[in-house]
Amino acid sequence: MKKILLINGHEPFKKAQGKLNQNFFKHMEVVLKNFEIEKTVVTEGYCVEKEIEKFKWMDAVIVQTPIYWFSVPGLFKTYIDTVFFFLEGAFFEKAKKFGHGGLLTGKQYLFSTTWGANEAVFNRKSSFLEGKSVDDVLFPLHKTFQYCGMDALPSFSVFNAMRNQHIQNTLEDLSIHLNHHINQSKEKSTFTKELAQIAKGMLPYH
Repeated sequence: MKKILLINGHEPFKKAQGKLNQNFFKHMEVVLKNFEIEKTVVTEGYCVEKEIEKFKWMDAVIVQTPIYWFSVPGLFKTYIDTVFFFLEGAFFEKAKKFGHGGLLTGKQYLFSTTWGANEAVFNRKSSFLEGKSVDDVLFPLHKTFQYCGMDALPSFSVFNAMRNQHIQNTLEDLSIHLNHHINQSKEKSTFTKELAQIAKGMLPYH
């Protein structure tokens, strides 16, 4: 049975209380209920040694996080800085070729991100982001996980997060994404009554 580590990297602010991210996090646990799951919610604190063991244990890690100022929240960045580099030889080692000393090989990661920006600003040279894609903007985050030897699964993104009024459709899209890339299922949706209850209680806040 595949082992999944779920990380909620949200950090609350006045205009971004995290209800959308929190409910996506709950949603993932329901969709992936047939897997072994460990969870980390960064705002609840963590034991660095236990987090290292979770990464060694997991087959895939799914990161649910908002994007603030084109990067992850400060608390989640501190988590990465602390956990990934706490113990030498845990996640990576020195290598003759830079970036090829990762020790978490054979493991995968998936980023699920929420953005205040609308989708139209990506992949257009005339836009503020100058033609960059979501994964282009997330390049440093991708390289951090890849430096440790992990392989990327396709990212999932939600735009206009503070105005998103199509919660049920968004949850269905996430179900399909997880089913395809984690469950490796061709089901179009796993939108159950349980997920409908989650959607009912959601508010469109990052």
